[in-house]
Amino acid sequence: LPISQVNSQLLAECYARRKMPLWRNFRLAGVAVAGAVVGTEALSGCDNEAGQVCPSSIGKEIGECLQDPSKHQLTDIDGNPRELEPGEKPLELSEGCKEFININKACDAEIAEHCQEMYYHGDTMTCLTQWTKPEVLGEACKAALPKQAAEDEEVDKEKEAWRAKKKAARKAAMDAIEKEKGGGEKKKGKKKKKAKKEL
Repeated sequence: LPISQVNSQLLAECYARRKMPLWRNFRLAGVAVAGAVVGTEALSGCDNEAGQVCPSSIGKEIGECLQDPSKHQLTDIDGNPRELEPGEKPLELSEGCKEFININKACDAEIAEHCQEMYYHGDTMTCLTQWTKPEVLGEACKAALPKQAAEDEEVDKEKEAWRAKKKAARKAAMDAIEKEKGGGEKKKGKKKKKAKKEL
């Protein structure tokens, strides 16, 4: 892309996300422009909130900052500190972010040991639910994680039972057809023998 077009896209992205600090706008715009080459980066459950009020926090600091309004740092489009505008309410954490914070707390040891200390990271959930074996997770961590895995297992069992039932019904139908064919062939054989006798 021509540099002028890239700059236009970048400015448009920054304007659309004016509540985010500049460095995050550059990162997001860079991902959008280079996505076809290097792919997009995963976002954490609190990425939006952290971008708005905890732009300089990393790792565990993100959780500490998000939960303590006194640490919230509002910034303008240029990344400069600013105060709340008239009528603007303090940031409220989304339910998804609250759940993500609880997971990072409950799975503290697991993230440190099995996920290279990727707290509040885009790959935190992927590491805990896919890269890490369930048997090495503590009970508190397992309880905090989404129940999707258990639901999937239940669905798989239902599918297996349905398939077994369908297979049994198909086999019964095939057996009935074979039995009917066998009975027909016997009748034909009897008719042929009777015809020979008459000759």
